[in-house]
Amino acid sequence: MATQLRIPAQPEQRQTLSERVQPYLAEIAKRSPSTEKARMVPAENIDIIRKLGFVRAFVPAVKGGGERDLWDYCDGIRTLTQACPATGWVTGVLNTHPAAVGLFDKRVQDAIWATGPDTIICSSGSPQMKATLAEGGIMVSGKGRWASGCDHAEWALVGIKVPDVSDARFAGRRYNDFMFFAHRSEYAIDDTWYSTGQRGSGSKDLVFDNVFVAQHRLEGLASMNFGITRGAETVDSWLTRTPYTLIFSTFLPAIALGCADGMMAEFKKRQQTRKNAYTGAQGVLNPAGYMRLAESVHELEAITIYFRRLLDELQAIGVEGKRVDDEIFFGFTSKFAFVTDRAVRVIDRLFAGAGSSAIADFNPMQRYWRDGHAARLHTGSDYDTMLQNYGRSLMGLMPTPDL
Repeated sequence: MATQLRIPAQPEQRQTLSERVQPYLAEIAKRSPSTEKARMVPAENIDIIRKLGFVRAFVPAVKGGGERDLWDYCDGIRTLTQACPATGWVTGVLNTHPAAVGLFDKRVQDAIWATGPDTIICSSGSPQMKATLAEGGIMVSGKGRWASGCDHAEWALVGIKVPDVSDARFAGRRYNDFMFFAHRSEYAIDDTWYSTGQRGSGSKDLVFDNVFVAQHRLEGLASMNFGITRGAETVDSWLTRTPYTLIFSTFLPAIALGCADGMMAEFKKRQQTRKNAYTGAQGVLNPAGYMRLAESVHELEAITIYFRRLLDELQAIGVEGKRVDDEIFFGFTSKFAFVTDRAVRVIDRLFAGAGSSAIADFNPMQRYWRDGHAARLHTGSDYDTMLQNYGRSLMGLMPTPDL
């Protein structure tokens, strides 16, 4: 009797986030105009992204999360952005924040994850408010700006400037950048979001009125980037071994690429039916149009390959537990900004050749143009600043204080 070979069972491959969201894209796209009108992503879209696993994507597996790969996450955000840039933006930024939770004191971790891995966290990460020192912590009053999707969040990750306690005589002279988690009960939401780009993102302000933040709830921003926080090594995951700012930065190129994909699809559709108002010539036969399209395909394919390589390299740092120096850190921030910048150039190239109807409210092209530029204008995509920092690090120089 012939020997029967037994082939070992292969681990089941789970669907990517991009695959999981596909059946919902038409529904989300249909709501995109009303999302802009409401100036915030609707609850129905939030329910979908929670159900599909976006919210838990960057929650470590040991905490019940999905612990998705960076490429899986960013490709899912890119796919979602084609249907609705605002929903892509809010999904992309909100769900990077769980990657920071494991860097904080275990008491903070326990409080946030008490409601499970699908707890939504928004952020106002730019440290614009100045705290005052208090016994056992700090007091916080003021506004945290531009907290995208904050209406749907139970917690917020907030940037704050804290007086330098090492300068005992003049503690209020110098400040250090910190972050803390605030529960929804500790702040009010001020609806200040009236914007040309990302109108539907609901990026409102968080208002704090004399809120006490205990010392154990604070982490230095630099510490979060270089693995020396209170929570360091308390959660076994590549996510907690990867500089948080770099994980956060990955969603911006994904948004720009998704807007470029959407612009390309609309450009092709428009050229098929477009006619010159004076000559009646068909747009599909216009060499300038299909040359713009071909060049855009080349550029998007190239920067997509480059983006994926960057994501794989960044994740490898966390997997291997590698420490990063300034050159590595600024290298990633500048290269992510480069991808965003080049994706927006694709958007501009196609928009410029799309004709005057591209600016009409009914045409999705103007939304991709506006929202793609919003990604380019985010401080995390400030290519001029990123180039200076990276260039200086390549020469062995420290960043200048004004950057």
